[in-house]
Amino acid sequence: MEKQWWQEALRVIQYNLQIQDTAQMDPEEIAAKAREAGANAVVINAGGIYAWYHSRIPFHHINEYLPAKGKLLEDLIRCCHALGIKVIGRFDFSKTDDVVYLQHPEWFVKDREGKPVCYGSGRMGSWSLLMSTCINGGYRNEEFAVKVMEEALDCLEIDGIFYNAPHMEECYCENCRRKYLSLYAKELPENKEDWEPDWQTRCLKDNMKLLYRTVKERRKEVPVILYYGTYREDGTGLPENLDLRYETADMVCTEAQDILSAGKKSLPFSWKPTLNMKLGQYAGEAPRPFGIIHSCPGMDWRHTGLPAAEYEFWLSQIPAANGQLWHSLTGFDAVITDKRLLAVMKKVTHKAALSDSLMQGAVSAARTLLLWNAGISELGFTQGLMDCHIPFDIMDIWHIDLDRMKTYKTVILPGGFPTDSAVTDILGKYVEAGGSLYTEKTDAAITQPLAGLLGIRPEACTGHDISAAYGVLEPEGEVLNQALTETKYIPVKGELLYVSAEKETKKLMTLIPPFAPPDGVGAPPERAGLPVTHTGIPLLLENRVGKGRVLTGFFELSRLMLEIGLEDQKQLFGNCISYLNGEEAEFDGALLPEGIFAYPYRAGEKFLVHLVNGVGSRPLKNTVECHHLEFAFRSRKEGKVSRVFSALEGAPVCWEESDGWIRIRLESLLVWDIIVIK
Repeated sequence: MEKQWWQEALRVIQYNLQIQDTAQMDPEEIAAKAREAGANAVVINAGGIYAWYHSRIPFHHINEYLPAKGKLLEDLIRCCHALGIKVIGRFDFSKTDDVVYLQHPEWFVKDREGKPVCYGSGRMGSWSLLMSTCINGGYRNEEFAVKVMEEALDCLEIDGIFYNAPHMEECYCENCRRKYLSLYAKELPENKEDWEPDWQTRCLKDNMKLLYRTVKERRKEVPVILYYGTYREDGTGLPENLDLRYETADMVCTEAQDILSAGKKSLPFSWKPTLNMKLGQYAGEAPRPFGIIHSCPGMDWRHTGLPAAEYEFWLSQIPAANGQLWHSLTGFDAVITDKRLLAVMKKVTHKAALSDSLMQGAVSAARTLLLWNAGISELGFTQGLMDCHIPFDIMDIWHIDLDRMKTYKTVILPGGFPTDSAVTDILGKYVEAGGSLYTEKTDAAITQPLAGLLGIRPEACTGHDISAAYGVLEPEGEVLNQALTETKYIPVKGELLYVSAEKETKKLMTLIPPFAPPDGVGAPPERAGLPVTHTGIPLLLENRVGKGRVLTGFFELSRLMLEIGLEDQKQLFGNCISYLNGEEAEFDGALLPEGIFAYPYRAGEKFLVHLVNGVGSRPLKNTVECHHLEFAFRSRKEGKVSRVFSALEGAPVCWEESDGWIRIRLESLLVWDIIVIK
């Protein structure tokens, strides 16, 4: 079957248009600037809160700055098409004018007291109030949104649809109360925390299903793009089930906002764009996910740009992590006042085009799989994997699959991940067949099958808020002592699980208990001696199961890496995964400095290694050029290397083949490069 245009590699620019800039819009110039920047698709405001064309649908607020004569949006679409650029229409039905509320109050969100919810009500100037619309009301469904979509698809030659802000707001209107009662046979609770877990997801799905069907009935070839959820930085919430998202969408996107205006203490994880793209990879035939990157350092400063070095680092992670680049700009070139961001955007987009050509048919070279339930442990292991330059893929809780699991040498089971009988059975079969499992267990809920897999007795007890404690490697744990031979003690704190190991289970690391309570660790130093210098209490155990092995940590190593990040804690984790991967490791990035992210792929007879440089104190104000970078790929038996080169930055590269590895030295790295090994 022939590919649709949207199944090819895309590089998108979203122009978030301001109505007051309407008179300055030159369709030919906007289209030409988009092509000059390297885009092959643009997202343009079309309808919803504002109609950017002369709509005939009642209550559709037409942009009052549109010229009375002429067809501005239609001309822009035509100019883009003339340059081979696809146009995706942006629709937002989440809000509308207060005058609509006066005529149809049943369409709007109501709080617990039955009052409508205003958005930006303190805005100065001659603006109407915007009111939040209910996802179960007529505005977002047949009485308005469906009519707008039908009209737009008939009169605009748009190539795709993007729904902005489609999610459900907290609402207690009569429509929601009736629907909740019909679905769950009980009244809608007054506290959101008491709602049924699938209530908001169900409402979103119903609304999007209607709008998706409307698009496909009108123009089957037009794709629909929807957001997907990723994670919360506090480790709460459930992961998105992409199966549900693809029931009402053809492509998915997500944002990695770099909100610097919230302050340095609130900086997002440096690898946020990378993780977003990993979470959006779908096992089916869907296109690669879009990574939306806003150019601003926070929406409160949306008229200026991120620092150039930070922006380029943030953008470069999207294609390096096998996502599709989607720029989000406030305005268009002629009205954007921070021209620096345009230069960075253009630079990265053209590099992304080169990357797209190289990455055709590329597959991840990761041998490590991280099980995902969006918890704090998963985020900690992500931190450790990125810092240790260990390539990894993700399998979420909705798609646990033994056959796919067997294609990886090592699986990481985070702390708190549900281990019901079905999951435990799959993990047991994976290990018995020769797989390696790294687990973290600090809660005492242990079933007999799980205990057998871990090599412990089911009886266990929890130690809470342990501090001033250490772990020490036992003689059997010498396999984990790489780069740790000059130190004896590895700092440990937090939750512990006290377990009893079975006889055949190896103790790799044991606990040195606290030498003092928290109020006595600092003074006097005369009393800082360790009361106990060795115990048999296991912190790391290795259990052999069938052809495989299980390595279990009974302390919160993932949280320590995320929240504290001492070198020894990271090194211990890296040693554990390297030990489990053994000779099946494909990539060795141990010599790369922390702050450089590595993404290895196989593509036919080539290896591709994306390197993204984030070295420096964030937010990055300057690019710290790195020199003499070394990494290695396991060589294939069927042939020797014919060429190694830097595809994006053109830096000198040298290599040698020895001991079954291709060892590569890159002379320099600015921000983002792809090293190609043929």
